[in-house]
Parts: sequence; structure tokens; C-alpha cells
Amino acid sequence: MQPQIEIEKLKNYVMENPSFRIYINGNSVELHFIPNTPEASMHFPDGVQVEHIMYGNIEDGNVVFYKFVTISSRGKTETEILDDDPVMEWMKYI
Repeated sequence: MQPQIEIEKLKNYVMENPSFRIYINGNSVELHFIPNTPEASMHFPDGVQVEHIMYGNIEDGNVVFYKFVTISSRGKTETEILDDDPVMEWMKYI
């Protein structure tokens, strides 16, 4: 099963965490995350900040994520999320 979270729970989390932005267009959701901690900056390629974007659809009050994108100084990588991907593990702690 693809990772999912209740839309209202996610909206509340984003409101409390300035590293995240959420864009909703109909049933489509983009969740943007820009790591901004000193610990994270040590891992940036070429010392340049990265952006992670998670794409999903709203289904029955939940956002079901299907794609994870990273944009960095080295370009853009895209990963389809086909099941409960470990990269989305953080959602279990919201």
C-alpha cells in the first residue's frame, strides 16, 4: 500500500513546520520540504540546499503519495512510490 496520511493532519503539521509548504489543486497535492537545519546542510550536494517534493492525490480524506522528487545542484531525481516506501516513514510520527 502506498504511504498515506489524513489531509487535515497533514495540513496542521505543515502549519506548525515552516520547512514544509503544501499546495492543493482539486484532488492533487504537492508537499514541498526544504531541509534547513545545520545537520541537514552537511549533506547538501555541493553545499547547495535541496528541495524535496512529494506528489499525491486526496482519496477518502487521505493524501495517498505516489511520487517523490528531489531537486538539487546535481539535477532532479524522481522516484515512484509503489508501496510503503521507507523514505516516507516520517509520516508515521505526525
